[in-house]
Amino acid sequence: MAVPKGLITFDKLDLCLPYKRQLQITIAVSSAITIIGFMLTLFAGFSILISLICLFLSVIIFILFGYETIALVKIPLAVDINHPFVDEEPIGKATVHVRLSNEEWQELGKHRIRIVKDELIGGFNLVEDYDDYKVIGHYSHSNKKPRLMKQIVIINQALSLRDGVNGVEDPIDDARERENLDYGLLEREWLDEEELTAEGPLAKLMHKD
Repeated sequence: MAVPKGLITFDKLDLCLPYKRQLQITIAVSSAITIIGFMLTLFAGFSILISLICLFLSVIIFILFGYETIALVKIPLAVDINHPFVDEEPIGKATVHVRLSNEEWQELGKHRIRIVKDELIGGFNLVEDYDDYKVIGHYSHSNKKPRLMKQIVIINQALSLRDGVNGVEDPIDDARERENLDYGLLEREWLDEEELTAEGPLAKLMHKD
Protein backbone atom coordinates (compact mmCIF):
# COMPACT_ATOMS: atom_id res chain seq x y z
CA MET A 1 0.00 0.00 0.00
CA ALA A 2 1.27 3.47 -0.91
CA VAL A 3 2.44 5.81 1.80
CA PRO A 4 -0.41 8.14 2.85
CA LYS A 5 -0.20 11.61 1.35
CA GLY A 6 1.84 14.05 3.39
CA LEU A 7 4.01 11.42 5.09
CA ILE A 8 7.73 10.78 4.66
CA THR A 9 9.13 7.31 5.23
CA PHE A 10 12.20 6.88 7.42
CA ASP A 11 14.45 5.83 4.53
CA LYS A 12 13.70 9.16 2.79
CA LEU A 13 14.78 11.27 5.78
CA ASP A 14 18.21 12.87 6.13
CA LEU A 15 18.32 11.15 9.51
CA CYS A 16 18.63 7.81 7.70
CA LEU A 17 21.66 8.83 5.61
CA PRO A 18 24.28 7.53 8.11
CA TYR A 19 22.65 4.10 8.05
CA LYS A 20 22.53 4.13 4.26
CA ARG A 21 26.23 5.01 4.12
CA GLN A 22 27.03 2.22 6.57
CA LEU A 23 25.13 -0.23 4.37
CA GLN A 24 26.96 1.00 1.26
CA ILE A 25 30.32 0.56 3.01
CA THR A 26 29.40 -2.97 4.11
CA ILE A 27 28.37 -3.92 0.58
CA ALA A 28 31.52 -2.35 -0.89
CA VAL A 29 33.83 -4.17 1.54
CA SER A 30 32.10 -7.51 0.98
CA SER A 31 32.22 -7.09 -2.80
CA ALA A 32 35.87 -6.00 -2.76
CA ILE A 33 36.94 -9.07 -0.77
CA THR A 34 35.10 -11.36 -3.18
CA ILE A 35 36.62 -9.66 -6.25
CA ILE A 36 40.12 -9.78 -4.79
CA GLY A 37 39.74 -13.51 -4.12
CA PHE A 38 38.70 -14.24 -7.71
CA MET A 39 41.46 -12.02 -9.14
CA LEU A 40 44.08 -13.82 -7.08
CA THR A 41 42.83 -17.13 -8.42
CA LEU A 42 42.48 -16.05 -12.06
CA PHE A 43 45.54 -13.84 -12.51
CA ALA A 44 48.00 -14.71 -9.74
CA GLY A 45 47.74 -18.47 -9.85
CA PHE A 46 46.40 -18.89 -6.33
CA SER A 47 44.29 -21.90 -5.43
CA ILE A 48 40.54 -21.77 -5.91
CA LEU A 49 40.43 -22.26 -2.15
CA ILE A 50 41.49 -18.59 -1.77
CA SER A 51 38.43 -17.49 -3.73
CA LEU A 52 36.17 -19.62 -1.59
CA ILE A 53 37.71 -18.28 1.61
CA CYS A 54 37.23 -14.69 0.41
CA LEU A 55 33.65 -15.43 -0.57
CA PHE A 56 33.01 -16.94 2.85
CA LEU A 57 34.46 -13.86 4.57
CA SER A 58 32.30 -11.61 2.43
CA VAL A 59 29.17 -13.48 3.42
CA ILE A 60 30.10 -13.37 7.11
CA ILE A 61 30.76 -9.62 6.98
CA PHE A 62 27.43 -8.96 5.32
CA ILE A 63 25.54 -11.17 7.77
CA LEU A 64 27.17 -9.48 10.76
CA PHE A 65 26.77 -5.89 9.60
CA GLY A 66 24.56 -5.71 6.52
CA TYR A 67 21.39 -7.31 7.85
CA GLU A 68 21.42 -5.17 10.99
CA THR A 69 21.79 -1.99 8.96
CA ILE A 70 19.07 -3.02 6.50
CA ALA A 71 16.72 -3.47 9.46
CA LEU A 72 17.34 0.17 10.40
CA VAL A 73 17.09 1.57 6.88
CA LYS A 74 13.85 -0.34 6.26
CA ILE A 75 12.06 0.67 9.45
CA PRO A 76 8.32 0.74 8.57
CA LEU A 77 7.99 4.25 9.97
CA ALA A 78 6.65 7.47 8.45
CA VAL A 79 6.24 10.99 9.86
CA ASP A 80 4.73 14.22 8.62
CA ILE A 81 6.60 17.48 7.97
CA ASN A 82 5.84 18.77 11.48
CA HIS A 83 7.86 15.99 13.11
CA PRO A 84 11.39 16.77 14.42
CA PHE A 85 12.76 13.96 12.24
CA VAL A 86 12.15 16.40 9.36
CA ASP A 87 14.45 19.40 9.31
CA GLU A 88 11.64 21.92 9.09
CA GLU A 89 9.90 24.19 11.59
CA PRO A 90 6.61 22.60 12.67
CA ILE A 91 3.48 24.43 11.58
CA GLY A 92 0.94 22.03 13.05
CA LYS A 93 0.40 18.71 14.79
CA ALA A 94 3.08 16.05 14.33
CA THR A 95 2.07 12.46 13.60
CA VAL A 96 3.79 9.09 13.53
CA HIS A 97 2.65 6.13 11.38
CA VAL A 98 3.87 2.54 11.08
CA ARG A 99 3.33 0.00 8.32
CA LEU A 100 1.94 -3.27 9.60
CA SER A 101 2.66 -6.68 8.09
CA ASN A 102 -0.43 -6.43 5.86
CA GLU A 103 1.17 -3.33 4.26
CA GLU A 104 -1.44 -0.98 5.75
CA TRP A 105 -0.27 2.24 7.40
CA GLN A 106 -1.52 2.91 10.91
CA GLU A 107 -1.23 6.17 12.86
CA LEU A 108 0.07 5.53 16.36
CA GLY A 109 -1.81 6.81 19.39
CA LYS A 110 -0.55 8.55 22.50
CA HIS A 111 1.17 5.55 24.07
CA ARG A 112 4.58 4.05 23.44
CA ILE A 113 4.68 0.68 21.72
CA ARG A 114 6.29 -2.71 22.11
CA ILE A 115 6.21 -6.06 20.34
CA VAL A 116 4.68 -9.27 21.65
CA LYS A 117 5.11 -12.67 20.03
CA ASP A 118 2.08 -13.89 18.08
CA GLU A 119 1.68 -17.54 18.98
CA LEU A 120 -1.03 -18.11 16.36
CA ILE A 121 0.51 -16.93 13.05
CA GLY A 122 4.09 -16.34 14.18
CA GLY A 123 6.15 -13.19 14.19
CA PHE A 124 5.23 -10.28 16.45
CA ASN A 125 2.24 -8.11 17.18
CA LEU A 126 2.53 -4.39 17.86
CA VAL A 127 0.86 -3.38 21.12
CA GLU A 128 0.48 -0.24 23.21
CA ASP A 129 2.90 -0.24 26.13
CA TYR A 130 0.15 0.73 28.55
CA ASP A 131 -2.44 -0.87 30.81
CA ASP A 132 -3.84 -3.95 29.03
CA TYR A 133 -1.39 -3.79 26.09
CA LYS A 134 -4.00 -3.11 23.43
CA VAL A 135 -3.08 -4.78 20.12
CA ILE A 136 -2.42 -2.33 17.29
CA GLY A 137 -1.85 -4.97 14.63
CA HIS A 138 0.54 -7.64 13.39
CA TYR A 139 3.93 -5.98 12.97
CA SER A 140 6.26 -8.50 11.37
CA HIS A 141 6.51 -12.15 10.37
CA SER A 142 10.19 -12.13 11.35
CA ASN A 143 11.23 -13.96 14.50
CA LYS A 144 14.43 -11.92 14.93
CA LYS A 145 13.36 -10.04 18.06
CA PRO A 146 16.67 -8.22 18.73
CA ARG A 147 16.62 -6.85 15.18
CA LEU A 148 12.98 -5.79 15.47
CA MET A 149 13.62 -4.20 18.86
CA LYS A 150 16.08 -1.80 17.22
CA GLN A 151 13.22 -0.64 15.04
CA ILE A 152 10.90 -0.29 18.02
CA VAL A 153 13.46 1.83 19.88
CA ILE A 154 13.56 4.30 16.99
CA ILE A 155 9.77 4.32 16.62
CA ASN A 156 9.40 5.09 20.32
CA GLN A 157 11.93 7.88 19.96
CA ALA A 158 9.78 9.25 17.14
CA LEU A 159 6.76 9.12 19.44
CA SER A 160 8.63 10.92 22.21
CA LEU A 161 9.68 13.71 19.85
CA ARG A 162 6.15 13.90 18.44
CA ASP A 163 4.77 14.46 21.94
CA GLY A 164 7.35 17.18 22.53
CA VAL A 165 6.24 19.08 19.45
CA ASN A 166 2.56 18.61 20.27
CA GLY A 167 3.02 19.72 23.87
CA VAL A 168 1.91 16.38 25.30
CA GLU A 169 3.28 15.22 28.64
CA ASP A 170 5.63 12.27 28.22
CA PRO A 171 3.75 9.18 29.51
CA ILE A 172 6.95 7.19 30.01
CA ASP A 173 7.33 8.39 33.60
CA ASP A 174 3.90 7.06 34.50
CA ALA A 175 4.79 3.78 32.83
CA ARG A 176 7.95 3.50 34.93
CA GLU A 177 5.86 3.90 38.08
CA ARG A 178 3.74 0.96 36.94
CA GLU A 179 6.80 -1.26 36.53
CA ASN A 180 6.25 -2.89 39.93
CA LEU A 181 2.74 -3.92 38.87
CA ASP A 182 3.99 -6.16 36.08
CA TYR A 183 4.00 -9.90 36.72
CA GLY A 184 6.69 -10.91 34.25
CA LEU A 185 4.28 -11.59 31.39
CA LEU A 186 5.96 -8.97 29.26
CA GLU A 187 9.61 -8.03 29.37
CA ARG A 188 10.11 -4.25 29.39
CA GLU A 189 12.92 -2.70 27.44
CA TRP A 190 13.37 0.99 28.31
CA LEU A 191 15.11 3.59 26.19
CA ASP A 192 18.28 3.95 28.21
CA GLU A 193 21.38 6.03 27.51
CA GLU A 194 23.24 3.12 25.90
CA GLU A 195 20.44 2.56 23.37
CA LEU A 196 20.32 6.25 22.49
CA THR A 197 24.09 6.42 22.08
CA ALA A 198 24.07 3.37 19.86
CA GLU A 199 21.61 5.01 17.50
CA GLY A 200 24.02 7.84 16.65
CA PRO A 201 22.15 10.68 14.94
CA LEU A 202 18.94 9.83 16.76
CA ALA A 203 20.64 10.23 20.12
CA LYS A 204 21.83 13.72 19.13
CA LEU A 205 18.31 14.65 18.04
CA MET A 206 16.82 13.40 21.30
CA HIS A 207 19.25 15.53 23.34
CA LYS A 208 18.91 18.64 21.18
CA ASP A 209 17.56 21.69 23.01
